[in-house]
Amino acid sequence: MSDGDAAPIELEPTGKKAGSLKTRSLVLGAILVVAAGAGLYTWRQVKPVVESRKYAKVTYEVPEAPKLTPADGETVYRIDPTKSSLTYQVKEQFAGKETSSAKGTTNGVAGDIAVDPSDLSATRVGTVVVNLEQLHSDNNLRDARLRLDYLESHEHPLATFEPDDITGLDGELVEGKAHDFEMTGDLTVKDITKPATFAGTATLDDGALTVKATSKAKLSDFDAGPINIAGMVSTSDDATLTLKLTAYDPTERTIPTRISGPDAKEPTGGPSFAKTVQPILEANCVSCHNSGQMGAHAITIDTAGDARSVSDGLKTVTQLKHMPPWPASDVGVPLQHKMSLTDDEIAAIAAWSDAGAPLDVSENALIRPKPTDPGPQPRKDIVLDRPAYTGSLDNTNDYRCFVLDPKLTKPTYLTGYTFLADQVEELHHAQVFHISAEQVQSSKEVDGKDGQPGWGCYAGPMLRGARPDKVPGRAYKRDVGFSGQSNLVAGWVPGQGPSDFGDDIGILMEPGDALVLQLHYHYSGDPTPDRSTLALQVEDGAKDLKAMRVINPIGPVEIPCAPADREAPLCDREAALADNVKLYGPSGAANEAGLLMLCGTTPEELTKDFDGNVASSSCDQTVPEDGTIVAVLGHMHTLGKTFRLTLDPDTADEQVLLDIPEWSFDWQMNYTLETPIHVKAGQPLRMDCSWDRRADPTRPPKYIVFAEGTEDEMCFATYALIPDDQG
Repeated sequence: MSDGDAAPIELEPTGKKAGSLKTRSLVLGAILVVAAGAGLYTWRQVKPVVESRKYAKVTYEVPEAPKLTPADGETVYRIDPTKSSLTYQVKEQFAGKETSSAKGTTNGVAGDIAVDPSDLSATRVGTVVVNLEQLHSDNNLRDARLRLDYLESHEHPLATFEPDDITGLDGELVEGKAHDFEMTGDLTVKDITKPATFAGTATLDDGALTVKATSKAKLSDFDAGPINIAGMVSTSDDATLTLKLTAYDPTERTIPTRISGPDAKEPTGGPSFAKTVQPILEANCVSCHNSGQMGAHAITIDTAGDARSVSDGLKTVTQLKHMPPWPASDVGVPLQHKMSLTDDEIAAIAAWSDAGAPLDVSENALIRPKPTDPGPQPRKDIVLDRPAYTGSLDNTNDYRCFVLDPKLTKPTYLTGYTFLADQVEELHHAQVFHISAEQVQSSKEVDGKDGQPGWGCYAGPMLRGARPDKVPGRAYKRDVGFSGQSNLVAGWVPGQGPSDFGDDIGILMEPGDALVLQLHYHYSGDPTPDRSTLALQVEDGAKDLKAMRVINPIGPVEIPCAPADREAPLCDREAALADNVKLYGPSGAANEAGLLMLCGTTPEELTKDFDGNVASSSCDQTVPEDGTIVAVLGHMHTLGKTFRLTLDPDTADEQVLLDIPEWSFDWQMNYTLETPIHVKAGQPLRMDCSWDRRADPTRPPKYIVFAEGTEDEMCFATYALIPDDQG
């Protein structure tokens, strides 16, 4: 796997036989990543105007613009910000719904226009300065996310447009008449300057000079789009800018230097924040959105004021049931611990937002996760140590593997674990793999070779040697798996507590076996040395426990380029495979060839219905042995569209184990079955995957197959199986 991968498999049996197993998935903490956002582009810095780094509150001072000095016969008109605006409009698709238009407006506009009424061709327009920190739309969560990630307006609050030519204005000024014009110049955005043209009309009537003009811009021209937040929102690359200006002679009228923001009116009415809304947020949101937690880099909710600042977005994401995150649909078998809000809770958040998000507590009142019953807590029999690792901003999404060696001298069961997070604000997730003594030896070929502890491992440990697939008291049962990702035994995401597998389930580890801890670091600031590690609960391997296996069905990936890109060099399939070999070694081509053979299909068969955007793959495999399935997960990358894993497909006994109709790269969870399912060796199992190139329109054109990188793709699942024939 390459990014955003699965949470751990966590089990608690209540009986002694596999057929009577009941599973338990430790609640990960209510997780709500508020990942909404759509908007425009990042603008050039002129001066800071932010009150706080929460990116939700702004000042409403009018920006300063260079003043024009009138020549003989000219009158200078100064833009009145209380009667002027810049509006953006961009097509937006939110959470897989129908496309609509997102609009945002700022009234922070400044500039001068000099007009000679006897000669309109001599009209001059000074530098127009626009405050984009003050942009506001119908969704204050969108606005806050724009300020943080796309406008970066805490550093680059202002845009400038410097006209260099005005055409279409001729003759004398006629009061009350609309005069058509076209104005060209330089638009500067985050130190990126591009030519721009505004076309519209100008009218002078009763001392007021009014201008309405529009321009087209591409988000990609300013390194700011098209915006795509996987599984949440995407925009087109094309934006429309509309300037509506009213200007007056400053010698006859005082021009305001401050405007009133959209949050000027104090809200009233609605449900109580303290009694109704705050408990919902504490139970479902802030375990991920308090400072230092996984979701804080997107939206931080530490206080009641923070929640108020994104109230519109909370309403939107909860009404769409996009949050709390639970990508699995109800088409599949029932799953445990579904993260969701009740209809009454969703309605309460909406009513509070619609009332203007009133607070009956201080804005500074802290919001903290609701304490929950931690359940059985595993012992810390072995605490594994490792050297500190310091990443680099050259790789803001860093996957690093570390061998954690418990120094086992006899067969031992792993029956629980505690993830000991160090720099939690840098950690996106962790995965833990069981490796054999032979793989421990091969790890020495890669560990520390770049001068830092561990090694880069986007696709998993990828260590040479026999895998530790043994179950005591029986012969080895072969199954199809991905060699880099097999033997996944544990994991962690922020907000998750320790995991106890239960009284009679464990992962059998032989003398010399070890674990590999794969950490996904996500850096938004200077990296800090990290020593995150594990504490293990273990039992003697001679005990009568049930061993658990993790089985990895995989399928091929064949995604041609869009028709417009077919002539790009890497859109040729053979060229793309050759490039993968350069990137990943022989597996860059061999993996896909092997999967096509395994699944009995061809590239031509898989791509015959490709419509230029959506590609799909299906692979029928079989259960390798009798046992009980207790947990499942799916895995794809950023182009993922849908995923399904089906037992006994196309029969009267068909059961969908997992259905994800709208794939989210950010939420690739492990799902525990509410009722474990007993299966027989040879029972059919089908995996269906689909991808949509529109999910990542900025990706360089390349024919995509199953490969290791985040910008490649996978069709991948795992399921946890408790074999029957144990002892």
